[in-house]
Amino acid sequence: MKKFIFFFTIFFCITLNAQVDSVYYGNKSRDTTTVKKTKKKQDWLKKVTYGTNFGLLFGNYTYINLSPNIGYNFSKNFNAGVGLIYNYFSINYGVQYGRISQTVYGHHTYARYMVTQNTFLLAQYDRLLQPNFYSNSNPDQKIWVDYVMAGGGYRLKLGNKSALMTSIMYNFTASPLSIFQNPIIQIGFFGSF
Repeated sequence: MKKFIFFFTIFFCITLNAQVDSVYYGNKSRDTTTVKKTKKKQDWLKKVTYGTNFGLLFGNYTYINLSPNIGYNFSKNFNAGVGLIYNYFSINYGVQYGRISQTVYGHHTYARYMVTQNTFLLAQYDRLLQPNFYSNSNPDQKIWVDYVMAGGGYRLKLGNKSALMTSIMYNFTASPLSIFQNPIIQIGFFGSF
């Protein structure tokens, strides 16, 4: 029985490989699968963009515009995305009529194509919930109004991952309900991760 245990132990130990040759020879092998997976997971984040358009005007006519957006670089020159829109209007008509204030909000989608390093073409679709100026029965009634706009602009880089952008667009769906007068000028900030 002792011989059986002795041979079994020797046979068992010979077949075990408790250590790898790299331990003896100093070759370091690393597991590259986790590095590649982590890099692939973060590559899409480099293509995500963010930004906002803004506008401020104070006085008898007060106007505040905030329009944050998030987008994706589908190629080096093409970026598209979605965003929210918030507008506040306040007009002081003087002592006779007083001040009238309105809040307008909604959402938008955009597509931007870089023609050169700093100039771009822009198409934008806005859908806004805004006052119905022609409602005689209910002055506080709001309706959805669509805006289809296109134009171009200029980008001023502030570094590798951010820029100031200004654009001039034309509203192709202008109507008596439109709150934007042609041309529409936007100033905004654009960045990426």
